[in-house]
Amino acid sequence: MLKRRDFLSKSLKGTVGLFAVSVLPIGLAACSDDKRNIDTSTMANLGPLSELEKGEFPKKVPYKVTIQDAWEEQEMESFVYINKDKKDNSLLIMSPICTHLGCTAGDADVKMQENGVRFYCPCHGGQYDEYGINVGGPPPRPLDTFESFVQDGNIYIAVLSPMKREN
Repeated sequence: MLKRRDFLSKSLKGTVGLFAVSVLPIGLAACSDDKRNIDTSTMANLGPLSELEKGEFPKKVPYKVTIQDAWEEQEMESFVYINKDKKDNSLLIMSPICTHLGCTAGDADVKMQENGVRFYCPCHGGQYDEYGINVGGPPPRPLDTFESFVQDGNIYIAVLSPMKREN
């Protein structure tokens, strides 16, 4: 028969052992400084970061991407607007889709640009400044943005996952 003292000792050792084994992977993951590779197979490659940072801003950058939707592949071709973020000088990647009804906002004409309007949606008169902030017309909020991922020196975006911005 097992004595009470032996039972408690073995139970405590077993509990400590299970805890150590379950915490070890979490600790190793937290201490690891390995950079994870991001699956860019369904992301649009905008090109090398070094090239995107050159030239005048804002700029229009075209892309092509193949999207896999279950068993169907679809070629998608479009563009984004890129500017330098005022806060930290990082790249601000903006969707050209108007936040009013989903039309495509293009470059404003010269006269509008002189008045601070950089992107214009002709469908209902949506107006945005160079940072995609809505400055006129019916759009309820700024142009959506994309989170960018750097892989092998290239910038990638998930074109189906724009992030909403609020005023």
